[in-house]
Amino acid sequence: MNPDSYLPSEEMPAETSASRARVFLNKVYMWMAACMLLTAGVAAYTAQDMDSLLWVMEHRLLVCLGTLGIVVVMSFGANRLSTGALSILLLTFAGVQGLLFGPVLVSYGLDSVGKAFGCTAAMFGGMSIFGVLTKRNLSTMGRMLIMLLIGLLVSMIVNIFWQNSMFDFVISCAGVVIFSLFTAYDTQNLLKIGLSNAAGIKDKAVVLGALNLYLDFINLFIMLLRLFGRDE
Repeated sequence: MNPDSYLPSEEMPAETSASRARVFLNKVYMWMAACMLLTAGVAAYTAQDMDSLLWVMEHRLLVCLGTLGIVVVMSFGANRLSTGALSILLLTFAGVQGLLFGPVLVSYGLDSVGKAFGCTAAMFGGMSIFGVLTKRNLSTMGRMLIMLLIGLLVSMIVNIFWQNSMFDFVISCAGVVIFSLFTAYDTQNLLKIGLSNAAGIKDKAVVLGALNLYLDFINLFIMLLRLFGRDE
């Protein structure tokens, strides 16, 4: 989803453009909120249902690959898929993520998860507002953020074998910074799309934008939970 393809129309009045951007962003956040609620509901059910919990723990790798597959299909098949198909895939992704978060609720407990969620919501909201209000063009950060994300993933894989607690702390701190920046970056990109006059494209952009912000929120939450969560 390249925001440069949806540049604002010079002939469109500024007030009309801003109004359309607000409507567009509101739709994105509504979809994201729906996904968060679905994830939370499935996670709560999984955490209290022993059969579901055991199944997820036994098939964790398969479930993870399933979520990755959905993201790949949505990202690379967006032009071919209808808005309805993308919407179904997004909700399916959110539901499957809920399965993965069931064991997290059991492992960390509601207190740690609640604190991490509250902190994530505050940071996500702040960076999202920054992405909307800043006059700085954040599009130049895109390549850097991708490189940092790759470095983060490599570091996490290395530490699976190294098992160094200090390195794990550094990884989590870096992850918080990276996904906070991704939030501002993705929000500004969505704002550019919202300011544009590409009405026929925006329905799909709403769903894909919700996916991007959902991933930013979830990954930021995971990194914060790694920082101050306590296994029970």
